[in-house]
Amino acid sequence: MDGGSLLRGLLINVASSLVSLPLVFVFYDLYKSALSFKSTKLVNEVIEKNINNIFLKFTFFTTHFYNEFSSENKINAYDLDDELKKNEEDIFKNISSNIHHGYFIFSIFDDFSRDINDVLNSNSNIRWINLQELSVLQQFINDYMKLKRCFSWITKDDFIKYVELKNITIKESGFASSTNEDEIYYDIKLMIKPDKTVTYYSSKFSLYEDHVLATGYKLSGNKAKEISKVLFQLYQSINRWKKIRNIDKLKFDTCFVSANRLYVDDNITFNEHMENNFSFHGQF
Repeated sequence: MDGGSLLRGLLINVASSLVSLPLVFVFYDLYKSALSFKSTKLVNEVIEKNINNIFLKFTFFTTHFYNEFSSENKINAYDLDDELKKNEEDIFKNISSNIHHGYFIFSIFDDFSRDINDVLNSNSNIRWINLQELSVLQQFINDYMKLKRCFSWITKDDFIKYVELKNITIKESGFASSTNEDEIYYDIKLMIKPDKTVTYYSSKFSLYEDHVLATGYKLSGNKAKEISKVLFQLYQSINRWKKIRNIDKLKFDTCFVSANRLYVDDNITFNEHMENNFSFHGQF
């Protein structure tokens, strides 16, 4: 091979490298973009699922404003999304006609606002939430705090004693406990037979007087209006979240209702070897 042929071959090889090198970078950029898209999609799915579960548990919680407590669960957990279609007038009518049990309306309500904040602050998740979604979630938190304030200052004109609850006992829970030493969980038990009781609600209380908690109440018109307005606003925030996220219906993979509380997904542990078979890890 003469010098000219060698030079031509070298130039061809260099030219080929110069052509292929940009292609390598192009494919590398596409690979990185695909990985980034997949990671973003996975993180968004996790955040959406966590928020949806909080909203589902909150919606189930609100059904206690419309239905008198019973040891038998009357709410179909798989139809909870339909509750979000209630208008303010329907909510008012349901709240006004219901008998509200003291151990629920005077309890320390589940802190759904804290749960949403925990999701947003976990591993800097907030950077995956756009401003519109963040605004909706913040509005939900603000309105939920309003709902809790509806029960922080109670006068005799707000809740009228209606009926003494029969066969009800309220005792400190032997299973549920709090990380806060000042908070005590209580089990509300219903006697269904002379020698048998069933726990059908558990809660914590800022003030504890068993005769007050074991009473059924009716709401005044003003108080019912105040509560129904806030509940409607909370439902509206959830519906806006669904619309932004293009969610047709809030749903979960698995659920379990125990003691008038909804538990979803990994909140449930079952061990057949233990006397108390079920363990629920949800916060309430």
